[in-house]
Amino acid sequence: MSGKGTAGSSGSEVGGTIFLFSDHEQETASKRKRWWERLGSKCCALPAFCKADDPEEKRRAIVKKNGAFRIYSAGLNEHKRKYLADLYITLIDLEWRYAMAILFNVFLVTFMVFAVFWWLMANNNGDFDNLHNPDHEFCLLGVKSFPGAILFSIETQTTIGYGMAYPNADCGATLPLMYLQVVLGFFLETLMLGFIFVKIARPKYRSNTILFSKKAVINQENGQLVLQIRVGDLRKSHLVDSCISGMLIRRHSTAEGAYYPLYQFNCEFSANGMGDRVFLLWPIILTHIIDKDSPLYDIRPSDLSTEKFELVLFLSGTVESTGETCQARTSYLPKEILWGHRFERIEEYDIGHSRWHVDFAGFDDVVYCQNIRHSAKELDSFREGRIEKITNFGDGITVEEEGAGAGPLVKAAASSQQLSSLRYDLSPSPASPNDKEVPVASGRSKKKKGAEKVSETRA
Repeated sequence: MSGKGTAGSSGSEVGGTIFLFSDHEQETASKRKRWWERLGSKCCALPAFCKADDPEEKRRAIVKKNGAFRIYSAGLNEHKRKYLADLYITLIDLEWRYAMAILFNVFLVTFMVFAVFWWLMANNNGDFDNLHNPDHEFCLLGVKSFPGAILFSIETQTTIGYGMAYPNADCGATLPLMYLQVVLGFFLETLMLGFIFVKIARPKYRSNTILFSKKAVINQENGQLVLQIRVGDLRKSHLVDSCISGMLIRRHSTAEGAYYPLYQFNCEFSANGMGDRVFLLWPIILTHIIDKDSPLYDIRPSDLSTEKFELVLFLSGTVESTGETCQARTSYLPKEILWGHRFERIEEYDIGHSRWHVDFAGFDDVVYCQNIRHSAKELDSFREGRIEKITNFGDGITVEEEGAGAGPLVKAAASSQQLSSLRYDLSPSPASPNDKEVPVASGRSKKKKGAEKVSETRA
């Protein structure tokens, strides 16, 4: 691997906060577990008493399949004060259990506070000391205790109507206190209603109907290695002005020795001939060309089992029904990339109904198509005439180069389209009794199986 995306050492710093690509991640994560988590892990020997493991915990990816991040921020100073300064976003980002707790507690506190005010007003007027005095002028008729004051406060703020308990307009503090509670109640109800509505209508939930394929595939198209991912939209109201982008995260070290455990490399994706613009009328295949500008340029099939990186995709667009911006995210680890595969076709034309039929049941289906064992960098080196031999096991085509800069000579294959279907093999073939030395223009000798020589044409 080149220094473009790999670190100088196999290990990483244990003192950091994030241990995604660390060799010590398992040990560090176990130390951070709570006692009940450690107890649960010991009980996993009894499947009947333990729930299934979370697949995302096994993936150990920065970005989950549903787009959530697995990043823990530590060492924040005065972050609570800064969160309060941005109260609106803080409330919107709260989890639902905290949002519902705020909703219930806000109304409960206002009911209790005004119940205390009503009880104090009645107590100062002597209502509780003259319950059986028919000549006493009560401020709150029918309120005989503090629980009764709470009920009266709820009836006043919610305007559900008074029953046996009602205020006396001749009592001086009744009207101002009632006015204050009713206005404050309307304000809180409006605020809480808007708060809950915004949480429900957030465009982030629109991303739940955007589907990404479970696996990414690498194959060859038009003579180039490409990485492909399928994406689809379940809704009939599609995202407007949507675009796709991606990045690859892995270790990186500079020539000066600076080390970045989570370095971001740009990965450009295109949707057919539309560039990064995406219109999801039907599921489409996103393609990343693995060229010299790609962070996957020097990745080989064998590297997918040893390399540690993460491919993250972002699909952004505007929700057609609300006009709000939405972003769907997902990620792929090396073990989730299939080399030499392509996606199965799921679009078929229905002649009977005169329409296209898309079968989402095969959304994640892939088929084996090629057995290319080398990286895009090695394939480009072959095209530049630096690799000596390439063999296609299907028809026995042999490629030989005439000189260091003259390019390869292809036997029984003259077009670039035939060349794109070759299987590349850098390892020398074993000698056989029928092998003969065939001279080439560069002065070096090549081995050719069989005594019959095939006419050579330049590719």
